[in-house]
Amino acid sequence: MSKLKKSLIVVLIGLVLIGIGFFIHLTNRYRLIFIVVGFITQIVGMVMYRKRKYLLVPILTIIFASSLIIIDYLLVANFDRLPLLAIRNTISSNTKIYNAAFYRVWKCNISDKKMYIDKYYKSNFYCDSKELETIDINDFLLHFEKKYRKYRNDFVKIEGKISEIQGIKSLEMKSYKFEVDKLNGYVTFDDNVKLRFNFNGNYEKLSTYSVYDNVKVIGRVVSMEHDEEDVYTINLVDSKIVSSGRYDDFEIIVDEDNKCSTGTRMYYETKDQKYYFNCLNAIDIKYSEEDIYELNYLLQDNKIKLDDLYKKANSQDVYDDGGSTLYHYDNFSILKCNTTEGNKDVIFGDTNLTKSADMCYTDVSIPDAKETEE
Repeated sequence: MSKLKKSLIVVLIGLVLIGIGFFIHLTNRYRLIFIVVGFITQIVGMVMYRKRKYLLVPILTIIFASSLIIIDYLLVANFDRLPLLAIRNTISSNTKIYNAAFYRVWKCNISDKKMYIDKYYKSNFYCDSKELETIDINDFLLHFEKKYRKYRNDFVKIEGKISEIQGIKSLEMKSYKFEVDKLNGYVTFDDNVKLRFNFNGNYEKLSTYSVYDNVKVIGRVVSMEHDEEDVYTINLVDSKIVSSGRYDDFEIIVDEDNKCSTGTRMYYETKDQKYYFNCLNAIDIKYSEEDIYELNYLLQDNKIKLDDLYKKANSQDVYDDGGSTLYHYDNFSILKCNTTEGNKDVIFGDTNLTKSADMCYTDVSIPDAKETEE
């Protein structure tokens, strides 16, 4: 038998082994073994009787490897086959990710044939975020080097407070400590290490968030670096903000001015709206024991709507002056002016607040500072 025939036979054996790996129904482990053995066998058959083997081997390796990757992708894209030439990450018992050379496949339900192909790794976390366990930022960064090694190249879901926002590209989280009697989500951040979540283009509107906001963010851990000041940064990509549910409901906390010493005074003003206090010192919004905000802070950042407050009223009185409404609560009231004269003021007062001649119809007088002190 000539050398050429022997070489062809070895190459054909390699092709058969690769074909078995790609097309015969076996477990992925055995299929991959057949493909690798067939790949090596093909290269051996091509170079076994040729000169300059050391030059041919790397060239053939690149050609054959590229061909196998393309064949694998075509089977995935056209026949819903899971990729063989990929690294599998197990998110949960029900969710798996297959990371191939230039794409990845999301299998969100192992009992379902459906899968999502993410070309060039452009998508953020695709499956249900509930599949990931929530990790508190303080716990994650307590032993950050150990956590980095554990989760490198994996997706994690982190809950914490935003320490910095950089345009539409990224946000950062740091471990933190709560301060006594601090409002508006204020905490003290630890500056030694941080997580930086990088977003893929237009997936997130970071302008709706602020520093100290509590958020849950999913991201894939990819690298860790530190600067000249020995500050460590763990970088995450393919990031996605998911609802924490922390701001879904709230309690209204009112500090009454029992003696009504300040009367009616300006509380907060925007270009289109004026807010007043009548016989009140303060109104805070409580989402949790750790998240208590001044009402004007939330109004300023559009984090709460007046309609959210109105929905919590026990009852309401509507007037025929154009639609002014007095909302009644257990320990305070809100008067929303809407007169035919164009008065749109909002007045927060105690339970004795009424719509009188100086409420809504005329400008509310603001007491002089000296009168307030007295």
